[in-house]
Amino acid sequence: MKLKSNLLALLAVTVACGFITQQSANAGGGKSSTTPDTSTAPSNKPAAGGGGGGGGGGRSTTPTPTPTPAPVLSSGPITFAAAGPVYGTTPVCIGDYRIGAYYPTLLDMTVNVSVSSLNVPDGTVLYVNVVGTGLLYPYTSNAIVIIGGAGVCSEKLFVGLNVGLAGVTISDASGAILFAGN
Repeated sequence: MKLKSNLLALLAVTVACGFITQQSANAGGGKSSTTPDTSTAPSNKPAAGGGGGGGGGGRSTTPTPTPTPAPVLSSGPITFAAAGPVYGTTPVCIGDYRIGAYYPTLLDMTVNVSVSSLNVPDGTVLYVNVVGTGLLYPYTSNAIVIIGGAGVCSEKLFVGLNVGLAGVTISDASGAILFAGN
């Protein structure tokens, strides 16, 4: 009789331990390998308790398409002439422009300017003044900060349809024109 009760106690402990082990495995993020899978369709629900190891799967994302750049409607170099020497040195200025579509009734103009060999103190600010054949709406800075005799500016402007570039001047803070270009 004592053997029978010990056997029943051992059986009860074994069943209890197996139950606890299986519950621990399920709570850790996966099904127990001893429990057969009776599902026939994959489930998108996460396992109760989350976690679990392994690297597979993951959420699939659709990449955002890169918009194609607007076609360039007009572009070209800007030829600059210096107004004269600045403190004994004749400065150099080069540039270009590009006009592209922005909206069906609005265009985007970019004017790039590069100044060099300008004999002025570091930190001197020059201003790019773009003249169009119609109304222009600048939306970026037109300032060129000179460091080591050189500086650059890429000014962007909104322009209406059939508006082109008539000319560009570069002046100092007092309004004196240092360069004129077309």
